[in-house]
Amino acid sequence: MKVLGIATFIAVSILLLITLPSILTGDFHSNNINAQDMKYASIMIGLTFLLTVLFIFVYYGNKYMLSYSMDSKGVRTTNRTEQRGKNSKLNFLLVIIGLLTKNPTAAGTGFLANSHQDQDIKWKNVRKATFYPGNSTITLSSGCGEKSIVFCTKDNYGEVSRIIRSMCSASCQIRVK
Repeated sequence: MKVLGIATFIAVSILLLITLPSILTGDFHSNNINAQDMKYASIMIGLTFLLTVLFIFVYYGNKYMLSYSMDSKGVRTTNRTEQRGKNSKLNFLLVIIGLLTKNPTAAGTGFLANSHQDQDIKWKNVRKATFYPGNSTITLSSGCGEKSIVFCTKDNYGEVSRIIRSMCSASCQIRVK
């Protein structure tokens, strides 16, 4: 819900930025065509977000099943078997739709998403570790936008937190929120 909220905020901000120059110069006037176009665009964006939310709840059941393994080299995040199967079906469908519509971006997205179902982040690359004790989660960030979120249970959060703190290098920035 946070991600969709952020996406909605960005979409609304873009619409406001588009109209802001005409509002500031006093040239903003609305006729039926402008109002209909803005209304139509807003409805389409809203429907897209609504359908995305419904799809996530129906297809994924608002659950995403991951497993983690930590060793002296880093953290490995893997999709569980059921999750991997759902993702593979969806990625395959995206590739097929991309090929049928002659959209290489969609096909490439499907291929990339399928190839990155598992994620490794090395301790030597971790630049920032943010701990969220209230949510029992830990975010590990390295350069180039690489990020891994470790979801813990209330029972194992303390132990996982201790391991991550000990494995982070001296250059790693540690934050608690």
